[in-house]
Amino acid sequence: MARRHPVGAADAGAPRYAVLARDLLRGIGEGSYPVGSLLPTEAELCRRYAVSRITARAALRELQARGLVSRRAGVGTRVEQATAEERFVHVSDSVEALLQFTEDTRFRLVSQRALVADAPLAAALQCAEGRELVEAVGLRERAQGTALCLARLYFPADLGGVVARLDGHRGSVMLLLERLFGVRLAEMRQVIEAAPLRAADARLLAARPREAALVTRRWHLGDGARLLIASVSLYPHRRYSYELRMRRQHADITTMNGNAT
Repeated sequence: MARRHPVGAADAGAPRYAVLARDLLRGIGEGSYPVGSLLPTEAELCRRYAVSRITARAALRELQARGLVSRRAGVGTRVEQATAEERFVHVSDSVEALLQFTEDTRFRLVSQRALVADAPLAAALQCAEGRELVEAVGLRERAQGTALCLARLYFPADLGGVVARLDGHRGSVMLLLERLFGVRLAEMRQVIEAAPLRAADARLLAARPREAALVTRRWHLGDGARLLIASVSLYPHRRYSYELRMRRQHADITTMNGNAT
């Protein structure tokens, strides 16, 4: 039986499914679960790690999304390879998961400036023209120094002081903003697009000019729809994948089936 690793500093505050996924990943890398073998079942993981079935299932899905395992009903979870793909797979089913996906990355500040939103920028950020903003441009980097994305963050001028804390910051900028200013995230909006990388952005990302990139535009809104952060992030091809899980409400299923369970 593979031993359970103790929770370390890197696991502090992480979602339980992420801690479990990391432990299984270590077991695969160390050979406790060799290629071709089966991982413990969800029920076994629940007993061994004292977690819920939902947590165990989420951890196994995380490994599957990273290409390490395959899952088949009646067979189990089979180890397919010992090392994870470099692509960062973000699995999300809640605002909390969206905020926490940056926990394994570090923000490296490239530039900052105060500016006034002109018409094109105001339209892109969906804010008022003439609004005073602080822009922070930086790279989200993995532990091995790989640049996951180039991010442009825009803060209202009264929250711009957060930029002084960004260089080297690990984790969610929104959570940092909440701690520093006492604001509260009430709503998050996101738009995902595709675009080729401009030459200047490609240089920062060590990517090829015109390479395909995923573009995420996010708005973090506080109470009363107050803008807290607007961001534009560029993810080069093959460095990032976004998986969204959606669950139907039980009431909807009951209505469609015409009976109660």
